[in-house]
Amino acid sequence: MGKIIDLPPLDRPREKAKRYGLESLSDVELIALLISKGYQGNNAYDIASELLSKAGGLVNLSKTPTNEYVKTKGIKSVKALTLAAIFELHRRLSTKEIEQEEVDASETYLYNKYKSKVASSHQENLFIIVTNSRNKIIHEKLLYSGTSNNIVFSYKDIWREIFSHNGKGFYLIHNHPDGDATPSQKDIIFTKEIYRESKRLETPLIDHLIIGERNYSSLKSKFSS
Repeated sequence: MGKIIDLPPLDRPREKAKRYGLESLSDVELIALLISKGYQGNNAYDIASELLSKAGGLVNLSKTPTNEYVKTKGIKSVKALTLAAIFELHRRLSTKEIEQEEVDASETYLYNKYKSKVASSHQENLFIIVTNSRNKIIHEKLLYSGTSNNIVFSYKDIWREIFSHNGKGFYLIHNHPDGDATPSQKDIIFTKEIYRESKRLETPLIDHLIIGERNYSSLKSKFSS
C-alpha cells in the first residue's frame, strides 16, 4: 500500500477523526493514528493492520508485552512504549471507573453475584475479589478451575492480582460442586494459610466464601481459631 497522504482526504485517519470524531475510526485506524508514520512501501495503516493481525485483535494486542511490538517492522521502541502507555492508561481508567461505582463488597452481595456463575459448574472454581481501602471492589478474576473436588495453584497468583491492582484487601470465593457449602478441613487449612500470609503482607483476606447449591458458608470465623 502507498502513503496515507495518497488516500482521499476523508479516508485518512487524522482527517476522518477531525471531521467525524475518534469514535468514527476503526481499531486499525486508531492504531494507525498513534503510529503516525510508516516506512517505504508500508504506511501506518499497514503496520497497524499487521500488529492487530499478529495479536489476534485489539484485546490481545492490549495484553501484548512491549518488547513484542518492536518485532513488527516500522515499530520502534518509542512507538512501542506509546502503544503500551495507551493500554496501561485504559486499564487504570477501568479500575477507577469501578471504584467510582461505589460497589461495596459484602457477603450477601458477593454470594448473590457469584451463585449464578457457579450454579451449574461441575468443577471447583476459585475467584478473587480485590478491594480498596474503603472496601470497594476494584478487581475481580477467576483464578482457577480445578477438578470436581480440588483446586491446585500457586499462592503467588493471589498476590500478583492484588499488587497489580494496588489492592488493600481481598475476598476469596469458591464453590462446592456437590452443592454442600460446608467447609472441608482442606478449605479451613487453605484459608488459614492464606490469611496468615495476607496479614504479613498487609493486604488482609477479609473473608472466604464457599458457595453451595442453596446457601453459602463464611470462613471468617475460622481465621484465628
